[in-house]
Amino acid sequence: MAIIDQNFDWVDTPNPTERCFSITAKEDAGVEIPDFINHVVLWSDCPAWIKLAEVVPAALQGYTLVHAVKAGYQLRTFIFGRTRSLEERSAPYLVEWVKRPYAWPTVLQKLWFEEGNLALNAADGEGGKRVHARSKSRRGAIYPTWHKISHFLSERPFAKTRSPVPITDSISYSFDGVSGSFPECLHPGCRFPQYQTSGKVVFGAGTPSVEIGGDIVAQEFPATNMTDWEKHATEDNRYQVSGMYYRQLVEAYPPLDDREILG
Repeated sequence: MAIIDQNFDWVDTPNPTERCFSITAKEDAGVEIPDFINHVVLWSDCPAWIKLAEVVPAALQGYTLVHAVKAGYQLRTFIFGRTRSLEERSAPYLVEWVKRPYAWPTVLQKLWFEEGNLALNAADGEGGKRVHARSKSRRGAIYPTWHKISHFLSERPFAKTRSPVPITDSISYSFDGVSGSFPECLHPGCRFPQYQTSGKVVFGAGTPSVEIGGDIVAQEFPATNMTDWEKHATEDNRYQVSGMYYRQLVEAYPPLDDREILG
């Protein structure tokens, strides 16, 4: 086995079972530092002034240059990390589960309207009809929630990812004497078409200078990006530690709550 001299050292990483190694080389005038920022530079690709500073075991010669820092007068330390495949970068080296309180939004699962035979007023007698709103929803609240914490480590920057989170919407409606709203909720999409109201226009009230005709049209509320509680990322933190790239991904898993509210 090759003799490891004083120019070689081990470097800790966030993963306690993995380590990088460092080489300290004499940096004479005129030498260039390899461009490891824009290119993948292995130990075997390094210039002679770096490789001649130390004999590196064969098992480490496939490591990637991840960092360089000045170590003294005409001295520079280079840090090399283990080279990974794309699959290895995507696999966490550690997964933890913790339970934390977490706020889940209200979910409007279903909304419909029924026409009953209740009189609108005393003058209508039994002939009047009235629209009633009915709904099925899941109440939003703070619930004990399991969070999955995944730890990743890589010698190259992690690819940029988009982690969708629940984006709520507020729904409101009013027609023919019935009105209601569902503030800040997830829903599968709602539509309220034009309805023939049972009343008549009272002229001279409101904005009399503006004509009324043609203003009441269908109203659409497109579905939210999530229509129910789903697993989603709550944190995606990325740091650089000793040249290595560390990522901590926290995901919230929906609580098992089958309680539904009928309205």
